[in-house]
Amino acid sequence: MINSRIFLFITLVLTNIFVYSQNEYALSVESPEGVEYTDNQTIEFSELTYPEASLGFLVRNLTSGVIGVRIEVESMEGTDGSLMELCFGLCYSGITAGTSYPDNNAQPNVDINPGETQATTGDHFFNSDPGNGTSLIEYTFKFYIADEEGNPVVSQAELITEFRLNYVYNSTMSIDDFNQIEGTISHSNGRLKIHSEKQYQLNIYDVRGSLIIEKNIEIGDNYINSSIIPNHMYFLNFIQENGTSIFKKIILN
Repeated sequence: MINSRIFLFITLVLTNIFVYSQNEYALSVESPEGVEYTDNQTIEFSELTYPEASLGFLVRNLTSGVIGVRIEVESMEGTDGSLMELCFGLCYSGITAGTSYPDNNAQPNVDINPGETQATTGDHFFNSDPGNGTSLIEYTFKFYIADEEGNPVVSQAELITEFRLNYVYNSTMSIDDFNQIEGTISHSNGRLKIHSEKQYQLNIYDVRGSLIIEKNIEIGDNYINSSIIPNHMYFLNFIQENGTSIFKKIILN
């Protein structure tokens, strides 16, 4: 006999297939400040201390019913995972590739109400592994909707039930070395200078998730008057012409 909760969950998923248009996400992931991440986005860090190297997140339920969510460590490179802290409902110091969290068989999922994010606060990924000093440390985390027993609910053509984030530690990255955006960035005398070899749309957000600056980045030198904003942590979102988003965290001081 089919468990009643599993039956209700399957009914919910099937119902949502008709409610949402093709290729709609059943869940989204955002920063604690409310800035939405994009699926398969890479967030790169050059620090090993908390909170500078912490990638905080909130998982939002985009369906009309309660969902259970887990996080799988889909892959890791340049590390054994022993110095990665993963907090999602519970905190785990040291993680294993191929394992999903929470790993409590009695309660394998974090349940999230419709339109809301998880009840716990402070959920994050935090790496303190320095690696070998030259190679990147890379993690891919897969957020996915699970059934009552913690098994993945397979995405339908009309409803996507998984979402990925990539966490990268680059020991050689600094404010003056943003290779991923094919250019350099520096800050002095109240000006943010971005020398770019490509065109981007740049959106700058404060720690509350408020958009404070929009600018078209052209090939060559670009200047932003940073004296109008206080020294603090900011999130830079570089959007390429093909829609790919590159997300950077920067501290002005």
